[in-house]
Amino acid sequence: MVNENIKKMADLLRSGSTMLNMACPICNNPIFRYTNGTMFCPTCDRKVFITNNQNHSNERTEIYHNKELGTNNQNRQIEILSLLQDVLFEKLEMITDILKNETHLQLIETYTKILLNFLDLLNKISVKRDKI
Repeated sequence: MVNENIKKMADLLRSGSTMLNMACPICNNPIFRYTNGTMFCPTCDRKVFITNNQNHSNERTEIYHNKELGTNNQNRQIEILSLLQDVLFEKLEMITDILKNETHLQLIETYTKILLNFLDLLNKISVKRDKI
């Protein structure tokens, strides 16, 4: 399967498509752009849309698969899981920064437990996304 995807991507590059520096939120493979400007994931075989959202003055690029392709319920589940994954990564980063300067052992223990719970959730999200 991996070799097939690599061959497909190489063929796209030879035909003039551009590989972008963004990854598909579903399979984490590169997103490509046809010469007509349409962006898509060759691995998932779906169009993707890219939006910029401003959240607390931080601009964040979000990538969505075309909802018209595939089932709406599956796409919605994947979008929710992707959003939850993004939030958990942001919180992991926040707690890691706090933990760097923390000296109180009880707080270190509390933050460590939270981090372990977040990592467990991220693992469960990954398993769930693979099943969808």
